[in-house]
Amino acid sequence: MDLGKNIAKARKNANMTQEQLAEKLQVARQTVSKWEAGTTMPTVPGLMKLAEALETDCNSLLAEEEKQPEIKQPETGYVVDWTKLYPILVTYQQEMDCAPYEVQFAAMIREVQKTYGYSAEDAMLALKDIFAKTYFKEFQP
Repeated sequence: MDLGKNIAKARKNANMTQEQLAEKLQVARQTVSKWEAGTTMPTVPGLMKLAEALETDCNSLLAEEEKQPEIKQPETGYVVDWTKLYPILVTYQQEMDCAPYEVQFAAMIREVQKTYGYSAEDAMLALKDIFAKTYFKEFQP
């Protein structure tokens, strides 16, 4: 059973951190981490709450993963610490009220999903690209 992987995937598709999901379920972040790692499992009532919080169903969380052929990629060894390049990534959450933007962004992601049939991740990536193009067009002529 791939429950842990499915929980992590559904959480990411819902654009939530482990902390946000834990808060929504009123459990410790470590509990969510253990579920995703597969070291513990949620109870049946907990699984139902989890599915509801992630806007999915229990069957999706319990589904077995279809085996895909493994494609090995050469490792580049290139790692970027974006917080060193852009210190605002460390501080903005304490300086801004992010909640209104999160609501708007979630609505935009859902609209793209519904309109184009994209996954939440693909919708987010498309919107992120549009956002970046708009920034460069409007603010970096």
